[in-house]
Amino acid sequence: MVMNIGWNLFFNNAEKSIEPWLLHEFNENFYGEDLRLVIVGYLGPETNFPTLESLIAKIHEERRITEKALDLPLYSKYQDDPYIKGLG
Repeated sequence: MVMNIGWNLFFNNAEKSIEPWLLHEFNENFYGEDLRLVIVGYLGPETNFPTLESLIAKIHEERRITEKALDLPLYSKYQDDPYIKGLG
């Protein structure tokens, strides 16, 4: 996942939020289900963007960075973490 934690400056949110973007494609929705997340890295501070297009471009860049990082042994070990696998 890639996740924003903050106020989402582009949309002028008044409250802090957590917005995970799950990179895996699922065959069905899981609204109302428990979700366990393990945060293993930090890409940088929250930034405001001049346009929606620049925000979207940054989100996709962060996805590419995250997907490459998650293949590294330092991070790939978390895919079998008991905390995550403990659901069900």
